[in-house]
Amino acid sequence: MSALSPLAVTPETLRVLVVDDNASLLRFLVSAFSANGCIVTQAAAAEQALALITTEAFDLVVSDIKMPGLSGLDLLRAVKGQQPGTPVVLITGNPSVNSAVFGLRHGAYDYLPKPFSIREVQQLLARIRSDRQKWDGQVPLPAGLTEELTRRQSGVEVMFRIGDLALKGLETSAFVDEALTLVGQSVKSDAAFVLLRDEQGTFTCSRQGAEVLVTPLLATVQRSFEELVATGGKHTLSLTAGGEPVEAIGAIIPGMGQSMGVLCLARERASGGFLPDERDLLLGYAQTTAVALQKLILRENVERNLVDTITAFVNAIESKDQYLKGHSARVALYAADTAQMLDLTSDMVEVVRRGAMLHDLGKLSIMDTILRKPERLTSDEFSIVKSHPTVGAKILEPLRFLARETCAVRHHHERFDGSGYPDGLRGEDIPAVARVVAVADVFDAITSNRPYRTALPLAEAREEIAGGSGSHFDPQVVEAFLKIPLARLEEINRHYESLAGGESDARALVPVK
Repeated sequence: MSALSPLAVTPETLRVLVVDDNASLLRFLVSAFSANGCIVTQAAAAEQALALITTEAFDLVVSDIKMPGLSGLDLLRAVKGQQPGTPVVLITGNPSVNSAVFGLRHGAYDYLPKPFSIREVQQLLARIRSDRQKWDGQVPLPAGLTEELTRRQSGVEVMFRIGDLALKGLETSAFVDEALTLVGQSVKSDAAFVLLRDEQGTFTCSRQGAEVLVTPLLATVQRSFEELVATGGKHTLSLTAGGEPVEAIGAIIPGMGQSMGVLCLARERASGGFLPDERDLLLGYAQTTAVALQKLILRENVERNLVDTITAFVNAIESKDQYLKGHSARVALYAADTAQMLDLTSDMVEVVRRGAMLHDLGKLSIMDTILRKPERLTSDEFSIVKSHPTVGAKILEPLRFLARETCAVRHHHERFDGSGYPDGLRGEDIPAVARVVAVADVFDAITSNRPYRTALPLAEAREEIAGGSGSHFDPQVVEAFLKIPLARLEEINRHYESLAGGESDARALVPVK
């Protein structure tokens, strides 16, 4: 069945694609949506629907989640790639609630739980028509997108708060208790514990929540501790507790020598399982807890190692994307060399280097679909991207010893002529560390490939930087940067052998005039 031509469609008419492998339910969907003023196209499989969305535009896609072959979640991703403004509603049975929630968090408009009535279809259509009127024919960003942005930002903040606990001089047990509280607040669970084993093989445990869940699970983890540690700690583990009705995941807290640990969260099955992004957060929390514990135990310089942890986290995130890999590390090298050419003190050179390493920290809270989008960003998307300096500064704000580096994070997109963001600072009102990072950041952006533009040769890029002196950049910083030998710039440019620097908002910054 094909959609009617645009001439036959009234403003109230919606083109709807319904997808289900169950023939009777598919007939019901066609009937229900047709009876409510929709032009309906049907598909009995996600593969058939994929072929349709490449040639026809739809105002709504309604799909079952669980189907042979490709699933409704696969179709959701395809629709968001082909027709990002088209709302997708997922149909789920009780066993698929977790999949429905996962879909909502990744761009689904809503879901319909089985069994549903024609009245629920009418209510769904009323909301979609209302949203289309409100947003001039487009459906607003789903709540799941905002939720994911918030959760990512919150997750990064929790990691830094765990690291910050190590600066308070707490005893190990008090530190573990507070860290566990932070983790439990971030990833909702009915029970949680941290099981630690010291060099002598003695176990200690910090626990929270329902003992009926903690006790059997803790016994299971302690019995299989060696097997868990042998996994290497690079992934979260699905744990079971002797047949108890519990969903549990664990992450290894790596230590030194025989000292190791396991961070575990559990939910009653009625509360639902753990989503992939929650597992990723748990793994990050375990790694951050491990670093902080090692600093407490060894009494090392916590501030220096916390910065190393942050840097490693930035590098780990960037390494997942060819267009991000190595960007912050190269910016840090360009900035440090520029600072040396300015004859800054060794302490300030280190501040500049760290500030440059952390300058894009706020981008960790931005959806990958926005950061990697090859086309020009919409105004709403660009507004999200432009928030990354303030988000990054907010994350670092509790770490007072990084106050100067935080200035670089917040102000590296300010322009010398006052036309930058987020605060529109001008001239020397822009912190010096930010003025240095701004030059290094743009230079790496324009000498790195990205989906929408090919890298400039280094010599040509240096002329672009020179052309921005006095408008985009501090003339003194530009002069210092241009003193760096071309051979040194080539050496830095090859750092990490990255394909690109990944500045998704570089299209708004360059070419420099």
